[in-house]
Amino acid sequence: MGRQPLRYRQIAGLIASLLLCAGPVRADQTAPAAAAAPAIVLARLSTDPRTPEGYSADLELHVKLHSFPFIALTVHGTSSYRKPGLYHYQLENLPRVAAKFNDLHYDLGDPETWSTRYDIGMSPVSTEDAPVLRLTPKKPGGMVTYLDIETDGKNGHMLKATWKRRDGGTIVLTQSYAAVGENDVVTAQQAIFDIPHMRAELTATYTNVVVDTPMFATLNDR
Repeated sequence: MGRQPLRYRQIAGLIASLLLCAGPVRADQTAPAAAAAPAIVLARLSTDPRTPEGYSADLELHVKLHSFPFIALTVHGTSSYRKPGLYHYQLENLPRVAAKFNDLHYDLGDPETWSTRYDIGMSPVSTEDAPVLRLTPKKPGGMVTYLDIETDGKNGHMLKATWKRRDGGTIVLTQSYAAVGENDVVTAQQAIFDIPHMRAELTATYTNVVVDTPMFATLNDR
């Protein structure tokens, strides 16, 4: 029983990781299909007429631990987005030890500013049909050695993000999109955690999307 609170803290951390790892980043569909340089891919991720100014959605999040103690749980809540990269998550029915994660804010920022934190190039696995950015942290000593961001060469969606860690672990996030009127929004995300002492899978589903009325629109930016 003494280990259970620790495991719930790990679950809370996984929940926060999935929600904050990546958001509905999109790209300009009018850009050329072939990405010749990182700057082109970053520009496409920064400019997109089909990304709304803001929207909100209901959230259902499934958490599975594939290592001891093999816990599975589902939490619900709401999510909101506002350009250029501000996200707000409000979660319900969390374990008490994870209550501090019930109201999360995160500013993903503009991809064109990522160069202030990362050295950016193209991954060796990048192709014209599936350009992959490689982001290497400029500050050494952190857990992440690099982050690969795979995009759709035709539409410019961010399809997958892969974090490589110094301890040999990996975190892989994939996401899919759906049209809501004239806009495109992320409707599903899956994160696979394969790190020392823990293997876990998190799946988030976003429904009842309401465009241009983000629930935190009247809140001050943090």
